[in-house]
Amino acid sequence: MDRISALGAGTGTAIHTLSDYRHHLKRNMIQALDTIQANQITTLLFVVSKLDPIQKTLGTDYVLPLWAIDPTASNPIRVSIYRRSVESMPDVRGPGDIVYFEGAKTGLKDGKCV
Repeated sequence: MDRISALGAGTGTAIHTLSDYRHHLKRNMIQALDTIQANQITTLLFVVSKLDPIQKTLGTDYVLPLWAIDPTASNPIRVSIYRRSVESMPDVRGPGDIVYFEGAKTGLKDGKCV
């Protein structure tokens, strides 16, 4: 529960239960990881559970592969962040970092939502 409490610590909102967390997400128009579907634009808030090094794609972009978790997800969800340059990647340093994305576009890879 320490992680859930930490998510609301900066906003002055006490988040102690899954119900509190879902209410906070809904009030702030943030989508829970267990409700993400492909081909939508959404706002996400999650904790990084695992992080791989930035990689060059086969094209001109770079990708930062990581695994995300929030209190609604039973297992970490793979998230791939694509950017045109390494310098434009978000400053994610490792497990435990809290990530907030507005206007995140979801897609499908190997039949799974990413």
